[in-house]
Amino acid sequence: MKKRYLLGFDCGTYESKGVICDNNGKILSIAISKHNLRVPKPGYAEHDPIDDWWFDFKKIVKELLGKSGISADEIAGIGISTIMAAITAVDEYCNPLRNAILYGIDTRCQKEADELNLTIGEEKIIEISGATCNVESFGPKIRWIRDNEPEVFKRTKHFTIASGFLTAKLTGKYCVDRYSAMKAQPMIDVRDMTWSDELCEYVCPKEMLPEIVKTTDIIGTVTKKASDETGLAEGTPVITGTTDGGAEAVSVGVVESGDTMLMYGSTSFIAHLTDSLKKDTGLWSGHYVLDDVYTITSGMATTGSLTRWIRDNFAKELMEMENRGEVNAYTELFKEAENIHAGADGIIVLPYFAGERMPIKDPQAKGVIFGLNTSHTRGHIVKAAFEGIGYGINQNFDILRKSGSNINNVMAVGGGTKSKIYIQTVSDVCEITQIVPEITVGASFGDAILAGLGVGLLNSPKEVKDWIKVNYVTKPNSEYKDIYNRNKRFYSELYLRNKDIMHNL
Repeated sequence: MKKRYLLGFDCGTYESKGVICDNNGKILSIAISKHNLRVPKPGYAEHDPIDDWWFDFKKIVKELLGKSGISADEIAGIGISTIMAAITAVDEYCNPLRNAILYGIDTRCQKEADELNLTIGEEKIIEISGATCNVESFGPKIRWIRDNEPEVFKRTKHFTIASGFLTAKLTGKYCVDRYSAMKAQPMIDVRDMTWSDELCEYVCPKEMLPEIVKTTDIIGTVTKKASDETGLAEGTPVITGTTDGGAEAVSVGVVESGDTMLMYGSTSFIAHLTDSLKKDTGLWSGHYVLDDVYTITSGMATTGSLTRWIRDNFAKELMEMENRGEVNAYTELFKEAENIHAGADGIIVLPYFAGERMPIKDPQAKGVIFGLNTSHTRGHIVKAAFEGIGYGINQNFDILRKSGSNINNVMAVGGGTKSKIYIQTVSDVCEITQIVPEITVGASFGDAILAGLGVGLLNSPKEVKDWIKVNYVTKPNSEYKDIYNRNKRFYSELYLRNKDIMHNL
């Protein structure tokens, strides 16, 4: 039996998605499973690795096989991506000992990050690990468990990230790809992509950490136990996998130096590819998911989550209508912003509703809706939210531009691309052209592509570019340039003038 099908699976903040495609990029089936973000207290963000990730994986595999009509024996390879980093402590049998601690939206480890930077010294961490510790980094999250839950730490055999947990469940091997490991401060030595004996001492023994390998390496095959649980064929190759942002970029042909992706999800993520490792940009730099390409990346904490918050709290009647099958709540809500002038008639939104990642790196930043008066409507707030997200994205693009990168044509992906007014507003604010492809399945499609490269069904990442067909393009409106240049300054000043109050609150 010729194996020419590929399975990709991605786990996000609020849902998981899977695809099966063939070696020509034709998608045979898509499946989605939703899960909740667990917030036990302010500043915390968690998932249950079994009830959220493993449950979703098993459910989606069953649905994919059923919809596609293919046999599990016909799958040539499996690729997995997940949110970053979702630190997971497991025992010797891969049983989670607590909920996973998610990426930068979980800010509980700020104290541990500060302590590591102070104790080790920022210059030394940058020299060895490439960047200082923050709430995105692996180390502070592990250190928080060590210091606050010593019994959990004592019972832990392995610390892994979300993608590594799922591949361990499938193969029994604990691995992390180089792209994801670039966030493993302070333990990672980016000079040779190994665990630093010296810096691991500040967090945990390096034996507790996964092996660092390439994204497309085959780390093992589906075990009999995993086969029995999932319905996958025993012996099916599994690649290392990666973080969702990298897989999403691959899914839309961002594979060569100079390519740029902007992902509109619950958070936003930017990936710009370079032909050499760029340091000291102020953003995240490191290896890409493909060989011989490097990346400068950045992310904001609350973008799609902000529009979701507005919908859930200010458009309850639209939610009720959606539940009755009458409308799509987002579509109706976003229509109200269509005739609002650029600048939202004086409203500026700081989208720091879960702190902020880049570029201000401030987990204590607070969300702000500034400039309200009685003439403003719900549509004004929606428009201002789009613009506020755009101002934040533009701050990150400005850093890339100052580093010498040329940011013109950007591949836009993710759920936000369903709204043309959202994407057009960001194009106007950032003065960029955005290309939205027809197929925006997302990271799970990228995972399938990466699996194809790993098992040899695809010869080159450049083959993917031939699969990309354009849905629509947004070009910036120059008539709004003066308004948005003024508001960009106000956006920055609003944060700087209120930073102390935000922290004191």
